[in-house]
Amino acid sequence: MNNIEKLLNSLIEQAELFLKENGEFAPFGTYIRANGDLTYIGAYSETTDSNEMYDLLIQGVREDLKDEDIRATAIAWNGTVDGKDVIVTEVFLSLDGNYQSIHPYTIENGSVIFGDEIKPRINR
Repeated sequence: MNNIEKLLNSLIEQAELFLKENGEFAPFGTYIRANGDLTYIGAYSETTDSNEMYDLLIQGVREDLKDEDIRATAIAWNGTVDGKDVIVTEVFLSLDGNYQSIHPYTIENGSVIFGDEIKPRINR
């Protein structure tokens, strides 16, 4: 499993836990070091505004990517697309660009079911 797959899997697993417990989640992230270790990151906002929390995480991404030992970092947040609940993930390998993926999900009988990726795009 490569670093991107490891990051995406960890985000999906963590989001699934949050969704099972709360039915939603605030933006959160993780990064991977050269040795393969994952570290989860979060942001705190007194207003609990998701946009503010995302902005704080992006500031952290910029700092994290300056560390040569960090290979990649990623952020996930809860959203909606065309009326469907989705998890949006962004993976950053450098300060110059990122990969974004969007997966719809449903919660049925306490289980989270993720759908196929929709509207993937590469931001530069």
